[in-house]
Amino acid sequence: MKIRQAKKIDAYALGQLVLSSAPVPLAAIFDINDELSVLNFLQSSFLFSDGQYGYANHWVAEIDNQVVGCSCPWHSDLPAGFHQATLTTLIDFYGTDHTLAVVQASQALQDCIPKPKKYEWCIGHFAVLEQYQKQGVGSALLESMRQQASASRKLALSLDVDCKNIQASDFYRRQGFVEINKSDVSLRMQRLGIGSHFHLSKKL
Repeated sequence: MKIRQAKKIDAYALGQLVLSSAPVPLAAIFDINDELSVLNFLQSSFLFSDGQYGYANHWVAEIDNQVVGCSCPWHSDLPAGFHQATLTTLIDFYGTDHTLAVVQASQALQDCIPKPKKYEWCIGHFAVLEQYQKQGVGSALLESMRQQASASRKLALSLDVDCKNIQASDFYRRQGFVEINKSDVSLRMQRLGIGSHFHLSKKL
């Protein structure tokens, strides 16, 4: 198994993996119609390097030349052009009018996913193909994130997981993460069908 930075050629696999990491909220935010769908957006966005859905911000686990898992870091030291690159990707895919709707819907995530603190290395878009789970792939991806966090002098790993995702929550807890808090369900979360999330942390 190899852990490496994602490449442009990984766009198709990354789109499917990232969608599987949080299918309900991602669909609620990014699905407009059959053509302007969350999967089409993700796979289109991952053809570019920069921004929240750019391949350069993601790391993949590869087995026998197949991408089987992914994760990405999210922290307080993101480059100045990060958010502009994300917005540009949205506009290129959705156009101005639909981008506004997507951005407004995405604000619901602020109610359940806190902004990273200065000392945190947050982990997002964490996913492993079902047939490769329980084979050490997830642990290897977390170790890669730990190494990056240490190199960046962060003091803790953190992540957020839907409270209903018992399998994922149990996995993270076995990896040493502990619950810091549990989000309430705001009105805008409720409208989009987004449930309460655990905020988990692991000291380095």
